[in-house]
Amino acid sequence: MAKRPLTLEDFWSLKLVSEPQVSPDGASVAYVVGGYDETHNTLHSAIWLAALPDGQTRQFTSGETQDMQPAWSPDGKRLAFVSARHESKPQIFVMDVSGGEARRLTTAPDGATSPVWSPDGKRLCYSSGPETDEQQIPQEVDWLKAHADLEKSAPRLRLQRALQTRFDGRGFLDRRSHLFLIAVDEPGAEPRQLTTGNYDDGQAVWSPDGALIAFVANRQKDAEHTFAADIWTVDVESGELKRLTDGSLSASFPAWSPNGQTLAFYADLDMTRHPYYDTQVWIVSRAGGDQRNLTASLDRGWGGIQPDYLFPDPAAPAWAPDGKSLYFTVGDQGSSVIFALSLESGETRRVSNDAVDVARVSCAADGKTLVCLAATATQPYEVCVVPASGGSLRFITETNRALLEEVTLAAPERISFTGPDDWEIEGWLYKPNDAERRRPYPLILHVHGGPNGSWGHSFFFQAQALAGAGYASLYLNPRGSNGYGVQFARAADWGKKDYLDLMAGVDAVLAGGEVDPARLGVTGISYGGYMTNWIVGHTTRFAAAVSVNGISNLTSFYGVSDIGALWFPPKFGDFWASEESWRLYREHSPITYVANIATPLLLLQAENDYRCPIEQGEQMLSALRVRRQTVELIRFPGASHIIAASAAPLHRYFQWKLTLDWFERYLKGEQSKAAEEAAPVGAAVEGTVQAPHE
Repeated sequence: MAKRPLTLEDFWSLKLVSEPQVSPDGASVAYVVGGYDETHNTLHSAIWLAALPDGQTRQFTSGETQDMQPAWSPDGKRLAFVSARHESKPQIFVMDVSGGEARRLTTAPDGATSPVWSPDGKRLCYSSGPETDEQQIPQEVDWLKAHADLEKSAPRLRLQRALQTRFDGRGFLDRRSHLFLIAVDEPGAEPRQLTTGNYDDGQAVWSPDGALIAFVANRQKDAEHTFAADIWTVDVESGELKRLTDGSLSASFPAWSPNGQTLAFYADLDMTRHPYYDTQVWIVSRAGGDQRNLTASLDRGWGGIQPDYLFPDPAAPAWAPDGKSLYFTVGDQGSSVIFALSLESGETRRVSNDAVDVARVSCAADGKTLVCLAATATQPYEVCVVPASGGSLRFITETNRALLEEVTLAAPERISFTGPDDWEIEGWLYKPNDAERRRPYPLILHVHGGPNGSWGHSFFFQAQALAGAGYASLYLNPRGSNGYGVQFARAADWGKKDYLDLMAGVDAVLAGGEVDPARLGVTGISYGGYMTNWIVGHTTRFAAAVSVNGISNLTSFYGVSDIGALWFPPKFGDFWASEESWRLYREHSPITYVANIATPLLLLQAENDYRCPIEQGEQMLSALRVRRQTVELIRFPGASHIIAASAAPLHRYFQWKLTLDWFERYLKGEQSKAAEEAAPVGAAVEGTVQAPHE
C-alpha cells in the first residue's frame, strides 16, 4: 500500500508515550499512553505494562479519563497511580498487577499526586497543596465570616506582597505543595501531614531503610529573591527536618544510593547569580554538608532536546544496584544521550551510541539493562532498553506503529556551517515530501526556546506536517544552545550574534539552490518567539513570521514575568540601576526595532502564560497596528507557556493549524507577492539594525 504524507489531522491519531517505570524485579515496565478525543476535546491516558524480555504489552487501567504517575510497590505486586476518575481533583489509587478493581486510597480535598512507596510497602508518601492565607485579604476574610449567610462563590480579592506570587503552569501561589503519609492497607486511615509552611516541598523519595524521606524545597529565609532549591530530609517518625545542601544550588530530583548513605541529584548554580543553565550531577551524604559536583569536567549539562508535541517529565539520576555507578542523560551535539559515571574513578562514558533523544533513564534490577523513554527524528517517544555496558537502543513498544506504517516521514539532513567568531554551528534540514518535484520550495526557520535549549534528533510533529504540506524546515542550534559545552551556552547573546548565527545558517541552505529565497518563513516559541520578533525587526528577507509566546520588551518583562526580576539582572542588571542597564534593556528588546518591521507577523499568545505574559504580544500588536502593518494576535484561553502541553486538545491542534495557514497565506502563490505587498517604503535593509531616534 502506497504511503501518504503526514498531515496536521494526524495529530488526533498520535499516541503520547511517557513515564516508564521499571518493576522491582526488572521483568516489566509500567508506562503511560495518552491520546486525544477529537469529538469531546479531551485528553485521556491509560497505564500499560510491557514485558522486558519479549515486549508483550497489555493495557492495565481503563484510561477513561487520565491515569498517570504509575509507582510499583516494593514487592512488584501492586501499582499505585494517579487518576481524576469521576471528579475534578486527582487522587491516588492502588491496583493489583494481576488485575481486578482499582482501590481509591486518598480523598484529599486539594488532590493528591506523586505517590512514592515506603520500602516495606505499608505506606505511601504523596504530595498535596493545601490553601494558605498568604494571598488573602484579612479584612475581606473577617467580613465574610461576619456575613455567613452570603454567597461565598464570588471571586475574592488577592494580596500580592512577595516577589514571586504566581508561576507558569501552576498559577497563583495561594497553595503550597507539602508531603503527606497514608497507610496503604488500613481502611479509613487518615493521612498525616509531614511538612508545613509557606514553601513548596516536592520530588520526595524514601531512604532504603524507611527512616527518612528526601525532598526538594527552597526554604531559605529570603526565598522569594532566589532560584535556589535545596535537598532536605524529613524524619518519618519525628518530623525533624534537615537541610543537606548549602543554599548555593538549584537542586532537583534526588535519588538515594542503594546503601542509603548518599543522595545523587541534579543541580546548577543559583541562576540569580549565574544567568545560564549548566546542570550537573551532584552528590551529598545523608549527614549533609559535603555536596560535590561529579560531572564538572564533562563539559556537558543535563538537559535534553526541546520537544514540540510531548513534554516528558524528567527523572532523577539512576543508581546501579551495586551503588558503584550512576546513569543520567546529557545533551550532546543534537542528541540527548545516556552517560555512566563511576563513583570510584570519577570517569564518565557514553552508554547510548545512537542519534536519539533520551528523556529519562532507570536501571533494572540485574544492573545490566537500562530502561528509558526515547525518540528519533522518525520515531515518536517509546519505551526502550539499552545495555548498561553500552550499545544501541532497542524499542520495546510500538504504540504508534499503525500511524507510522501509513505515512511518509521526512528524515532530516545534518548541516554544519561557520558562524561569527568562526564557531561551527550545527543544524538539521527537513525537506518537503517529493522535494525533487517541488524545487525551489519554501523554507521555515525554527528557533528553539531557552536560550539554552537545543534542537536535534527527536520527533518534531510540526516539521513532519510541514514537510507533508510542501515546506522545508530548518532547525539550528546557535550560540547559547546546550550540548556544545559551557562556553558555547554562556555565549547566548539575546539578539546579537545568535541572530547572525541563524542568518548564516539560512544563507548556507540557500547556497544549495533548492530553496526559494522569496518564500522564507520563521517561527519559534518563548526565546524562539523573542528571536522571531527580533528577526523581523532586523531583516525583510522573511515573507511571513509566527511568534509563539515570545518576548518583545525586556523592561516590562522584568516586571510581569514570573521569573523576569530574578532572571535578567545577572546579565543586564536592574533596568533602573544605571544608564548602561537602561541601554541594554532597550537595545536587546525587539519592540525597539518595531519601526523596521515589514513582515506579516502572527502572534500566538496564551492567556495564562506567566512566563512570557500576553502583554508582550499585545505591545507588538499595538505598535504594528499604529504603523498599519500586517499583524494578528490570537489568544489561547486557559493555556500556559507551553501551549502544546497545557491547552485544550483542540487548541493544541490549532497552534499547528494557524501557523500552517499563515504560511500558506504568505508563502504560497506568486513567489514574491507577499514580500512586495508587506514591505513599506523605508523598510530595514538586510543586515542592518535601525533603532528609532531617542
